Amino acid sequence: MTIYKRLLFIVLALLTVYISQAENGINSPYSRFGLGVLSDQNLAVNRQMGGLGYALRDNSYINLLNPAAMSAADSTTMIFEGGFSLQNGNFKENGIKINAKNASFDYLAMSFRLRRNLGIALGMLPYSNVGYSFSRNETILSPDGDSNGSFSSIYKYNGTGGLTQPFISIGWGITDNFSIGVTASYLYGDITHNISNNFTDNNISSTSRQYNLNVSNYKADFGLQYSKIISEKRSFTIGAVYSLGHDLDAEARMIERKTTSGTAEYSDTTTFANAFKLPHTIGAGFTYTTGKWTFGADYTFQKWSDSSFFGDNKGCDRSKVSLGAEFSPSKISRNILKRSRYRAGLYYAQPYTEFNGSKGCEEFGVSAGFTMPMNSTNNMNNNRSLLNISGQFVRINPKTEGMITETYLRINIGVTFNEFWFFKSKVN
Repeated sequence: MTIYKRLLFIVLALLTVYISQAENGINSPYSRFGLGVLSDQNLAVNRQMGGLGYALRDNSYINLLNPAAMSAADSTTMIFEGGFSLQNGNFKENGIKINAKNASFDYLAMSFRLRRNLGIALGMLPYSNVGYSFSRNETILSPDGDSNGSFSSIYKYNGTGGLTQPFISIGWGITDNFSIGVTASYLYGDITHNISNNFTDNNISSTSRQYNLNVSNYKADFGLQYSKIISEKRSFTIGAVYSLGHDLDAEARMIERKTTSGTAEYSDTTTFANAFKLPHTIGAGFTYTTGKWTFGADYTFQKWSDSSFFGDNKGCDRSKVSLGAEFSPSKISRNILKRSRYRAGLYYAQPYTEFNGSKGCEEFGVSAGFTMPMNSTNNMNNNRSLLNISGQFVRINPKTEGMITETYLRINIGVTFNEFWFFKSKVN
């Protein structure tokens, strides 16, 4: 890796740490519920294929969805990968439309081989994000119906924060066909929600609630993969993962206040014990490769029904299905377009929270993208660093009528530095 690429990697690392504490690129009122909008731990290639990953194995990119995939790490290279996204969101409710644009630095990861059949990856990912700010007004008439005696009630809602997970992932190939892996993460972050009700009549008391959550705990994921070569151009891989569910032992509280004419009248704090839990998660998938094509599917189940959030909203068991495909025209062509890989996918996910006694929002998404070598010439020394670009269309549909429908168009950009750090040159 050249000194310029190493400097760029350091800059990306610093940006990731900074942005993880600041802007998270989220502007969704549904991040009010649960732990916020969940991240699916997807890197560039997974995003191109609708979130597919449990059975993907390739030493040219990092796949964090199954730690067993780390066993495929190449012996001569160190892989660095960073990604960010641009997002245009449209929100629609009862004929009213609002548009919002966001950008975020999403992840940073690196991977290399420790020894034969033993690979490692480490980095930082988001687990969930919270970000919203909106208000609504109500006009209250006087008891006799006289509009001159009416006043307004103003409700304001805003929230910030999210959870971040630095991680280390290790995969071991027990045999030529079977691999296992484990990912250990440190889950941390703060989430704050504010709700206030103010009146234009100063003689009426204003009320407010602030919800605070501070998380500092572990997360553990386990995975396995089994690969079978059917013929020279055909192979089949299956993968499975399990994430340990447990109490977060998080510090969660609600602070209620009441004021009249700027004077505090009442303040009370409620503490919630063991209200937040990580769900037991299981997932399984397969990929089938035939010549230039790879096809695959994943299924994920998360048992959120054992959790409640700030004592009010309950969790719902969540399922997700992902389908994806890849087309790789050629690995040795002089034509850079033929050496690129083209991918597409789609997914469907059920909600993991409920509000007002009903389930939250179901999510649909389709994606397509490509991975292109960052150098136009084709030789073993400069054909390994990659540019990943994909587009995603995502639709968030509430289960309850009268709620906001969200539509997103995202552009995901990832850069993979795949360099010969461990390659020994032979001098004649």
